[in-house]
Amino acid sequence: MWKKRLNKYRTYLLVIAILAVFAGLFFLFKDKEQSLGRSRALFYVLHPLQKQAGKIGRTAIYLRDTLINFAYLKHDNEKLKKELSDLVYENNQLEEKALENERLKRLLDYKRKISFKTIMTKVVGRDLNNYYGIITVDLGGRDGVVKDMTVIAQDGVVGKIIEVYPEYSLVMLITDYKSGISGIIQKSRVVGTVSGAGNGKCKMVFLSAYDVKEGDSIVTSGDGKFPKGLLIGTIAGVRSASDSMSLDIEVVPTVDVLKLEEVLIVVKE
Repeated sequence: MWKKRLNKYRTYLLVIAILAVFAGLFFLFKDKEQSLGRSRALFYVLHPLQKQAGKIGRTAIYLRDTLINFAYLKHDNEKLKKELSDLVYENNQLEEKALENERLKRLLDYKRKISFKTIMTKVVGRDLNNYYGIITVDLGGRDGVVKDMTVIAQDGVVGKIIEVYPEYSLVMLITDYKSGISGIIQKSRVVGTVSGAGNGKCKMVFLSAYDVKEGDSIVTSGDGKFPKGLLIGTIAGVRSASDSMSLDIEVVPTVDVLKLEEVLIVVKE
């Protein structure tokens, strides 16, 4: 059994033995060339071996130093990568905080200007099956929120509270098919109902053929649960309805409901 193993590894053992001899000769004859001058014959025999041993020794030292330096470089590289990752994360957090502060500043400035009482809340969820329909805010019954409260932003009407839970509430957006707000066209003072079109836009119906133009603004009329004068949207298109007696008006909301992150809930007094 041991003879088979010896034959199997004989080549490896022979190489190791030769390397060991060369290394031994390198360290044995290192700095001793003067002593070999006493026996020139011996010097001429051993000198080639010493040179080879020296080369092998220097190569071994070089490989050792290279491996050590590589280990240090790898460690430093991993450390730098982690530091860079931390810096990127911190920079991203600072940028997000700056953007949030800017949004909150604008919303608070608007909150100070309006005459009715509001409370600020954050958007914490959306209906994945209906992005233009329902959002979730982080205030609920424990915070004094009740059903049918108006929800607004600095750009205009967002929607209304439709369900209230202890710690959160659901808001139906003005772009939802089921929504409906009494609106008035600012220039012509014509009143109609603004409902959601389900595609991020709204429409105004139940209008007679009055002088209505694209670009006109629509605000809440004050009828119903929404305070008067809040921006709803801008008229983007006007066409005659199928009955030829009224108009179908396309309305683009002034609030981009997909970008909402903080909103105001109008408190009933």
